[in-house]
Amino acid sequence: NGLLICQRITCPAIHPTIQSGVFLPSMSCYSDFDRYSGLMIQERILITVRTYPNLSTKYQETVCTGGITDKGEWRRLYPVSLRYLDEGSQYSTWDIVTARVEEVSSDGRPESRKCDQHSIKVEGKLESHAARADWVEPTITNSLDEMRSRGLTLAPVRVASVDRIEFEADSPEWSPKEKAILEADGLFEKAKPLEKMPFKIWFYWTDIDGTTHKSRSLVWEMMQTWRAYRTRYSDPEARLKEAFLTRCEASDRLSFFMGNYKLHPQHFAVCGIYCPPRGKVPSEPSFF
Repeated sequence: NGLLICQRITCPAIHPTIQSGVFLPSMSCYSDFDRYSGLMIQERILITVRTYPNLSTKYQETVCTGGITDKGEWRRLYPVSLRYLDEGSQYSTWDIVTARVEEVSSDGRPESRKCDQHSIKVEGKLESHAARADWVEPTITNSLDEMRSRGLTLAPVRVASVDRIEFEADSPEWSPKEKAILEADGLFEKAKPLEKMPFKIWFYWTDIDGTTHKSRSLVWEMMQTWRAYRTRYSDPEARLKEAFLTRCEASDRLSFFMGNYKLHPQHFAVCGIYCPPRGKVPSEPSFF
């Protein structure tokens, strides 16, 4: 049967080629094989965080996804191979979705949930900044120190100022090991190309408590905007900086969705941006 096939292919003890990092089963196989505890519940979540895809030896690629439940609790969903999901499951930032999730005791971060990604269904999008504020504003903290003191590892932090943005050059090519992961076809789907970003983006910013920070940006929308700008502008990095800083200065409630790294829990990255404008909502949506 289908489950038996998935077990034979995905279990390293039975099919050792999975350990080579060259053959990767489809995510539908993992959904069947990685059995859940039976304690999964369905939650309704506003998606506020999507990072640029990360390569994974087990899942080929994952997108760090975060959001707020309709009970006002933050969630970090994993694993999600967003680009490989069915059309009805592929979400964008500010979409409301339903998904089956369960707690992950091995993760150690209170917001983390294992997600049955094939249960994800998109209900619709919150277009109104006022509606978004109803979900986000009650969860905002004033500083990373406040986050840490409350034991939070994923939450919005109010930004007093963005002092500057820097692009740090990085290799534009995947390593041989990364290429092997990226180019490996799954059982049911072909591998999809993924461009490596030739830089790292760093924010130099100050929180409401007056503490300055240097934080890396992992925000999906910023990467995608850069990809669009490079076909339109001779200096896409400068144009992206200008657009971002202009938008930030036009907001009096700017916050960064900050999340930490599992292996380096004291280090936090900017995973998403909350940037409602002052006064009237603009007619053109922004990438924030």
